[in-house]
Amino acid sequence: MVLVGERRQKILEVVNSGRAVTVEELSRILDVSPSTVRRDLRFLQSKGLLYRTHGGAMPPVLSSYEPSLVEKESSMVEEKEAIGKYAASLIDEGDTVVIDAGTTTIHIVRNLMVNKAKIVTNFLKAALEVPHKPDIEVLLPGGNLRFSTQALVGPVAENFFEHIRVDKAFIGTNGITLEGFSTPNVLEAATKRAMVRCAEKVFVVSDSTKFGKESFIRFADIDEVDCIITDWHLPDEEVERYREAGLEVIRVKEGGTI
Repeated sequence: MVLVGERRQKILEVVNSGRAVTVEELSRILDVSPSTVRRDLRFLQSKGLLYRTHGGAMPPVLSSYEPSLVEKESSMVEEKEAIGKYAASLIDEGDTVVIDAGTTTIHIVRNLMVNKAKIVTNFLKAALEVPHKPDIEVLLPGGNLRFSTQALVGPVAENFFEHIRVDKAFIGTNGITLEGFSTPNVLEAATKRAMVRCAEKVFVVSDSTKFGKESFIRFADIDEVDCIITDWHLPDEEVERYREAGLEVIRVKEGGTI
C-alpha cells in the first residue's frame, strides 16, 4: 500500500511535468478513488504546491493566471459558504455596505438577514441575488464588464467608489501575504483599491488556500485592512503571524459560526 506522502509526491511529479492534469487521470495513475485524489489536491493547494482547476490541477504560478468563475465556484465550496454566512451576520440594520465580486462574497448576499441596508456591488451576479425587500437598496457603479468574473471595473467604477463613503466593505482576494492582498488583473486591482479606501471598516473574505500566495498586483497593504474572515483549515501558527502584524483574523467553523 502506498503511503500518503509518497502518493502526494507522485501527484506533484505529474502536475509539475508542465501540463494540467485531471482528477480522473491521477486516479488511474495512482490506483485510488477520485475522492482520495481530491483530498490530496486540497491539501497540496493549501501548501501552495499546486493550483486546483475545474476537474484537476496545474502547477503553481505567480499568478497572472486567473481561474474562471466556474472553476472558482467548484473550489472550497463549504468553506466559502461558511465564510459568507458569518460575514453576512456582521451587517447591521441600516448599514451601507460594499460587496466585491467573487465566489466567496456571493455567499454574503445569499445570507443577508437585515431588512434595511444599502448594498453597493460591482458583481452582477450578487446584484441579482440580493433579497427583494422594500428597504434594501442595490447600487451598481457602472464601468467595464469583465465577463470572466462578472465584475464591473475600470475608471467609471473607480470614480464611483472614490466619491462614496460606506460603513463596511467585504473584499475578495487571490493572494494574502504579510505584505498585503493581491489579484491577477490590473483593472480589478484598481477597483478593489477604491473599494478599500471608501469604507470605514474593511473585511477581506477568503478561504485559507489564498494565504502565502502572491498574485500579480497588490491592491491593499496589510495595514489597510481591519479583519480577515477565513475558514477552519488555517493553521494556528498562520493565524498568529497575521495577528502579530496587527490584523484581526476570524476563522469560521463549518456552518458559519466561530
